[in-house]
Amino acid sequence: MTAETTDTATVHPVLAEQQATTQVKRHWLFVDVLNVIACIAVVCLHTSLGAFHPEQTMLWKRQVVMQSLFIFATPIFFMISGMNLLGYRKKYDTVTFFKKRAWRTGRALIVGSVVCYLVFGLFPSSFYGTDAISADFGIIGFAKHFLTNSINDIYWFFYSILYLYMLTPLLSKCTERKTMRYLIAVTGFVAVILPLFTHLGVPSKYFGQLFGWPLFASVSLLYFALGYYLNNYVIPVVKPHPWMASIAFLLSSTAMFFATLLNNGWRSAAGLSSEYINYWSGTTSPLAVIQAISLFLLFAWLEPRLRHTPASFSKVIRILSSASLGVYLFHILFVNQLIIVPVLPQLPLLRGVIYYSLTVFFLLAAKKLISLFRQIYNSKNAR
Repeated sequence: MTAETTDTATVHPVLAEQQATTQVKRHWLFVDVLNVIACIAVVCLHTSLGAFHPEQTMLWKRQVVMQSLFIFATPIFFMISGMNLLGYRKKYDTVTFFKKRAWRTGRALIVGSVVCYLVFGLFPSSFYGTDAISADFGIIGFAKHFLTNSINDIYWFFYSILYLYMLTPLLSKCTERKTMRYLIAVTGFVAVILPLFTHLGVPSKYFGQLFGWPLFASVSLLYFALGYYLNNYVIPVVKPHPWMASIAFLLSSTAMFFATLLNNGWRSAAGLSSEYINYWSGTTSPLAVIQAISLFLLFAWLEPRLRHTPASFSKVIRILSSASLGVYLFHILFVNQLIIVPVLPQLPLLRGVIYYSLTVFFLLAAKKLISLFRQIYNSKNAR
């Protein structure tokens, strides 16, 4: 979830004149901005989980709005990763790739899981949904919950991205335009179009056997490939249309909201469904794919304007972007806490922003303290 540099071969035309040679590398500010926005979106998705319990209230509708508006969060993370990593062979070898990426992500998953397991297990009455952890708290219990992603189920993202990292050395050999189009087309069909048919009532038995292709059934792979394809084969050659991207984002988000309401029985004679149906506002929805693509293109096309913002803005954005991994790992400790009365229960959006801000604050404070302790330790050893 970090913004990396890329070679000038994939630079937007409007920025090409700012590069002295093809060997110059730059840090994309739009990636930092997307990281921050997607990270806030993740927190807001988790403060609006009341949407999964349909009821005829304005609060429920506001939560459905948030689920529709912010579902781009993890797709954007996957797209940024694909953009940065599928061309890794231009920068370093495969061993270095695994050291820089797989190890970093795996370490974060382990650290986050250990911290959450200890907190949930030692203070079960202070957090929502921790009964299963406290019931078999211990080393064996940790192993069971870690292997089944039941310590903190939002960590599914890390399990998915590690899978993509395992595929990256193979995919990096197939990054030509036509090959990428083929990968996106097949993955889009299996991971997005077929689920659409199923949702519309076509029994999956009619295509489950013929198209039961596990590799292409991963919508995460679709977003991963889209990030690289858009950055290398669309943005460099297509004239920027930020307004069109903005309209596409708003229309797809609005369509997701109303489709989800209707799908759950809003304004139907039978009333709301007893169980929430989140297909249209889920990551496999065609509308979600359009939403993620339009948001990615919007900020990529705004890169020249972002570079003309004050240096203080760039500095703050980069600091917040660097905290994205930590926020994803630990924000749930605020979302699921029962220590105090839930903050602003009728305002899930504001609650999401508050929890995001608190998580960033504690992460930066912890980072500062660790740095201070290291300085003290090093100064003592230097004597």
